Amino acid sequence: MKIRQANYLDISKLAELFDLYRQFYGQQSNLTEASRYLLNRMEHGQSIVFLVEDPKTGNFLGFTQLYPVFSSISMQRSYILNDLYVRSENRKQGIAKLLLDEAKSFTKHFQGKGLELSTASLNKDARSLYEKQGFVQETEFLTYFWKST
Repeated sequence: MKIRQANYLDISKLAELFDLYRQFYGQQSNLTEASRYLLNRMEHGQSIVFLVEDPKTGNFLGFTQLYPVFSSISMQRSYILNDLYVRSENRKQGIAKLLLDEAKSFTKHFQGKGLELSTASLNKDARSLYEKQGFVQETEFLTYFWKST
């Protein structure tokens, strides 16, 4: 398995994986919009995508997407690990751990304060992995969300 940062040449194959990820969370398939979304994030430097590629087949097995954010209080950059997905047939092979390790390494390299992520409370496999990888459930701050209708 080979891990690397995604680039423009990866958009069509990455969009297929991104579309599967969105379907996993109950969204309708839309490859055109998935491609457009990923391209826009790359063009505007708004996200960093790492992917795991099978060197024999060239297939993408999993990806993670990081979004930079900034803290006024600490005056530091952090990253939101917003997306992490591994194809169902490739799970339990260490791919998610590899992606998390790469995200942590990237954050350290660019002097980031840390990584923030969220997952569905019922996603026990993901929660267990995150905790094994040193992520701690936030208890100090409550998170609120305002929905613009």
